[in-house]
Amino acid sequence: MTALSFRRLPIDPAEGFPQAFRLAVAGRSYRFRLHANVAEELVGGAGQLELPVKGAFLVVEVGREEPVGLVPLLRRKLVPDVEYHAGELALVFRTMRLDLRNLNGFGSFGSEVVGGVALR
Repeated sequence: MTALSFRRLPIDPAEGFPQAFRLAVAGRSYRFRLHANVAEELVGGAGQLELPVKGAFLVVEVGREEPVGLVPLLRRKLVPDVEYHAGELALVFRTMRLDLRNLNGFGSFGSEVVGGVALR
């Protein structure tokens, strides 16, 4: 089996979560959406969370843009270093650190989400 060459996803944690972006891969357009699911008892706290933890995780949604509309390919709770398949795409997320101030908030607080995409 050949190792895939992952291209870094243009995730900007300073934009906060949820966030969405479009990305062209091999001539096709995809829409990505990331959101954090955080239990209410954790929201009132301060600081950073290494995701996933009890009561908090990151979710990715991927859809392919087609003439008939957006075709959903994946909606998944993320675990670091697991390869996920979204149609012809492979995704992997290496780092998922969330500063609680980036929940529905903009700013450079130290959140870091590093993910990659490749053709399968």
